[in-house]
Amino acid sequence: MKKVWIIPSIILVVLLGGIYGANKLINSEAVSGSNQEKAVDDSSSLVDKTADKESEQTDKIGGVQYDIGIDNTSSEYQVIEVMHKMTHQKVKAEEKWGAIPMVPDTINRVYEIVSNSDFDRKDQLLAILEKWKASNFAAVDDDHNYFWQYQGGTVGQAYGILSKAEEETFILNNFGDDIAKEVSSQQ
Repeated sequence: MKKVWIIPSIILVVLLGGIYGANKLINSEAVSGSNQEKAVDDSSSLVDKTADKESEQTDKIGGVQYDIGIDNTSSEYQVIEVMHKMTHQKVKAEEKWGAIPMVPDTINRVYEIVSNSDFDRKDQLLAILEKWKASNFAAVDDDHNYFWQYQGGTVGQAYGILSKAEEETFILNNFGDDIAKEVSSQQ
């Protein structure tokens, strides 16, 4: 009689082991699938964060002005403030406040003011303006940070330069179609 129970017991153990193993396999595939979904979710979240960061750089900002508001009687600080705001259409920074279109007419007007000044930083400002007049913006983030440091900046240091597409979006969002057309016709 004991032999009769041994064979069914072995069959039962094998069946239970098979069910247990199959269940483990199914669960591990389900976990693996959810991990893959999580990885996809994480990567799309990263893409969303990158898109948000890029959008921050091109969104409308406060303090936009078209009139530079300086002349030959303006202080060095006022001229640097204008030049600083001009860089905002070209740089990446955590915070930007104020923007003035960086177009040839504006660059030339600021250049004339600095040329006719006796500013302490006249040589440095003219060197920057000469680069800008030659459409050389390869170090505009450094130019921005020069002005930012001079003004005692604590937030908003530039960490890069906008791509051409990002700059075009910034110009459209902050200055409108007319300035966008003027800038694109000069490039």
